Amino acid sequence: MSSDEDDEAEEDWRIAKLYAAADKASADDFALLLDEVGTKDAIVMGGVMMDALCARAHFVVMALLDADDGSIAECIEGRRKLLKAAVAAGGVGAGVALLSAIEGWVCSEVEEGEAREAALSSFGEVLKAVWEWDIVSEVDLREWQADERAARNLRVHAADARRMHERGRVFLEWIDRGEGGE
Repeated sequence: MSSDEDDEAEEDWRIAKLYAAADKASADDFALLLDEVGTKDAIVMGGVMMDALCARAHFVVMALLDADDGSIAECIEGRRKLLKAAVAAGGVGAGVALLSAIEGWVCSEVEEGEAREAALSSFGEVLKAVWEWDIVSEVDLREWQADERAARNLRVHAADARRMHERGRVFLEWIDRGEGGE
């Protein structure tokens, strides 16, 4: 498949609906809408996604993050209430799925070149943001970091996954040293 075909991948209608609601809805209402639209027959990166948690997290990330709105960590900070509500309403595994969806977003939505390199290099800041804002738990971070293939359904190349998970390892070591304590 050529890169032009990748750029033309069909986008699920639910992403546009969630995007439109993001600036208007409260965090709780956004989470309810997320439940309402569901994930049945989800289209993710041009194909049907059978993993409901992965599809749900992909919808959230695609609707809420924008590479043109600053760094990924800044985007997360700006959308923290919606992200937190979406993870809380998603149940067990939603935090890991969100981290995987962010990983996939970096590899599919951030343009190749300097912007992609900056996003990959600063992925530790992304992890710090989702942890500090209580969007995902430390347990979620550890589970995600332990599985370099966590975003395998989101077309993350192995080399990129290794780099992001290495940032995860470094971040978790920082927490373990007590530097992330309150």
